[in-house]
Amino acid sequence: MINRFSVLFPIFFAAILAFISYWVQVSVENESEKRGNKLSNSPDYFLTNFKTTQTESNGSIHFILSANEMTHYPQDDTTRLKKPLFIRYKNNVPSSKIEGGIGFVSTDGEEVQIIDNVKVARLETETKPKMELFTDQLTILPNKDQAFTKRPVRITQDPKTVVNAIGMNYDKKNGIMTLLARVRVHYEKPVKKNNLNVQPITQNKNLKK
Repeated sequence: MINRFSVLFPIFFAAILAFISYWVQVSVENESEKRGNKLSNSPDYFLTNFKTTQTESNGSIHFILSANEMTHYPQDDTTRLKKPLFIRYKNNVPSSKIEGGIGFVSTDGEEVQIIDNVKVARLETETKPKMELFTDQLTILPNKDQAFTKRPVRITQDPKTVVNAIGMNYDKKNGIMTLLARVRVHYEKPVKKNNLNVQPITQNKNLKK
């Protein structure tokens, strides 16, 4: 019995040492992996007063994307923007503006997502009144001139038109905006300002007669 115990004890002790060594190795690897993930989540560079411009083939400005701060994250190769501002141009003149609290740019730069107090403004022209859209999330495809959201939107247009809906798709090239669900429209017919001047003028003419 003693001889059998003398043989088994070294084997048992070696097994315990092997298990302890394995446990230590796994623990170290897990800790290293956690630290590596934590480090990879850290940004590798950032810029302040960021601004990028894309031009058309003829040299005119297509759009300008700017932000107070731009931070790049190497883990997923994404870019985060603080206070982003997207300005679309037509004939080198700003035609619309999109701004918000935070922005994210995809790896290939083909998609820009803006969240937190998003405001879209179509600037007033000689033929079109000013229009504004408000939501809390908007995805922009700059090179396709498209934008969309599944979130609630509120649209106002001068002088007194208000539209509320859930979800919106906008295709600028084709000039089509599609509201997806629960569309409600409030419209007030504008009052002609010159109506009040008609009667006094008529009275003056009658007096001359």
